[in-house]
Amino acid sequence: MPTDETRRVLKVFGVAVTAYEDAVDKGAAPEELRKAEAEVRTRLEEVTTLIEKLRAKKK
Repeated sequence: MPTDETRRVLKVFGVAVTAYEDAVDKGAAPEELRKAEAEVRTRLEEVTTLIEKLRAKKK
């Protein structure tokens, strides 16, 4: 069963991706797009870290 931390990480990742998609769709300024993309990358790193922790737990 997913932990609260797993749910949190996935939720904020989803929010970041949606915000980036919205920025792209509305033709946001380059600075806004870079900021949104940086947020996605940061959140993706959190997801990757979570996966690594789960993988290590499995062993």
